[in-house]
Amino acid sequence: MPGGIGPVNAECVTALRHVQRDVRLSASANEKQIFYNLTTDRAHCCPRRNVVYFVASVHVAVHAIIGSVLKSMGAKMRAEQLYLDKHGAFWGGIRVTLSEGKAMAVLVALKLKGIQVSISG
Repeated sequence: MPGGIGPVNAECVTALRHVQRDVRLSASANEKQIFYNLTTDRAHCCPRRNVVYFVASVHVAVHAIIGSVLKSMGAKMRAEQLYLDKHGAFWGGIRVTLSEGKAMAVLVALKLKGIQVSISG
């Protein structure tokens, strides 16, 4: 996984998925603060920015879920890989920009698939 931390043990992923955390980020939270609060089964939505953030994982298909929802609505997914450093050496989360009115359908689909969704302010 170029730029990533390498494979994550499946037992570790399972343990992380069973941890419920109450994540409350302000509407002004920056992308590094958002990324810090993500795990493989958690997504974060910023309605003011019309974006959803998540972490790419082979264990949870968040990317595919969002893509399927948008495709069913006749929209294309605009996803951008974010980095923790200015050189692009360390992958951060993925940011998906949603057009107006698509966020609610995406968030409902994620929740139905067991993804924890937090929303900024």
